[in-house]
Amino acid sequence: MTIDLPHFTYWGMAGCFSLSLILGLFKQQGLSRAAGIAGTLVSGAGVAGLMVTEQRFPLYGSLESIIYVSFLLTLLELFAAPRTRAGSRNMLHLLTLGIICVLLALQARRTMAFNPDFFMYEDLWVNLFFNLRLVAGALLAWAAVLFLAGAWTLSESRNPKDREARDRLMAGGRNFLLTGVAVYLASEWSGSLWCLNWTGDSWQWSRGFFKSGIIFLLVMAASHLPRTLAASDRAKALLGACPAVYILWMLFQH
Repeated sequence: MTIDLPHFTYWGMAGCFSLSLILGLFKQQGLSRAAGIAGTLVSGAGVAGLMVTEQRFPLYGSLESIIYVSFLLTLLELFAAPRTRAGSRNMLHLLTLGIICVLLALQARRTMAFNPDFFMYEDLWVNLFFNLRLVAGALLAWAAVLFLAGAWTLSESRNPKDREARDRLMAGGRNFLLTGVAVYLASEWSGSLWCLNWTGDSWQWSRGFFKSGIIFLLVMAASHLPRTLAASDRAKALLGACPAVYILWMLFQH
């Protein structure tokens, strides 16, 4: 009996992460985290299975992009979350699950298959170009989670410890925002070498390049706010989340 790996991975993730989100909303944190870890294992198994069967990293296509970004995002939530109070930690968990469940819902009516192999996938620069885009997507999504958790769960508190936790979350969001755009820049640099070596289209101003450049403009806007907006945690959080929304849309649409 042959296992249909794409379907198995998708529905396993959908079941685990949806259950985790529901349990989290009903304040069952222990069970929610257990279901979330199960989802991480399923998505990780999907990534490993893709690498074994296709002999490459996750690169292109909505299904493998969602599986890989979700796996990386849950790893960041498990191992890169700053120390903060239980309520904020739960908010980080719920926001992470919310992003994953939205992506899975958008994939529901699409083809459940990994992207067909292509001769250019054997080139190192092609692999780095596509794979690092997905890594950048996960990092920018985690930055958005940190920003939103800091702005919406702690900004109204007058408790000094809560304010300290809020500052830690907002600083983490800024750091991951900059890390994400640095990884994205490495992806674009790899793509330029791909073109330079004549293994792809020649470099040119195009619609695709313009879409890629928007990422940098959004990060610059979030990092250089005027004083009136910089004083508002929620304005910073919303603008800091824009690069994540845009790159996830771009990866999903293309």
